[in-house]
Amino acid sequence: MAFKSDKVFAEIKGRINADACEKVGVVFQFDITNGAGATKSWSVDAKNSPGSVKEGANAEATCTIVIGDDEYLQLITGELDGMQAFMQGKMKIKGNMMQAMQLEGLVDQDEAKAMVAKL
Repeated sequence: MAFKSDKVFAEIKGRINADACEKVGVVFQFDITNGAGATKSWSVDAKNSPGSVKEGANAEATCTIVIGDDEYLQLITGELDGMQAFMQGKMKIKGNMMQAMQLEGLVDQDEAKAMVAKL
C-alpha cells in the first residue's frame, strides 16, 4: 500500500530553502505508518541551509514525529490540531517537543490543502 504523504514530502522538498532554515532551524524526522501497517521515515532538514527533504531516517534529527499517513495529511492542512493529535495519541513526539511547534514554518496550510487536494 502506498503512502499518501510521499507526494506531500516531494512538494515540501521543492519549497524548503535557506529562508525556511533561518526561520525554523530544526532537523525533523517523520515516521509515517500507512493503513497496511508499513512504516516509512522521512527527514526534513530545516536547519542546515539550503535545507533538504530525504526519504529515510536522519541521525541529526532532534525532533521525531510518529504519526499515521492520514493523520499527517490532516495535520499539515490544519484539519487536525497538533496538540489535540498529541493528547489523543494520534501523534507521538520523540526528542525536543518544543521544536515540533516549528513545523508551522515549513508549509503554509493553504498550500498544504492544495497539495492534498491533488492526491
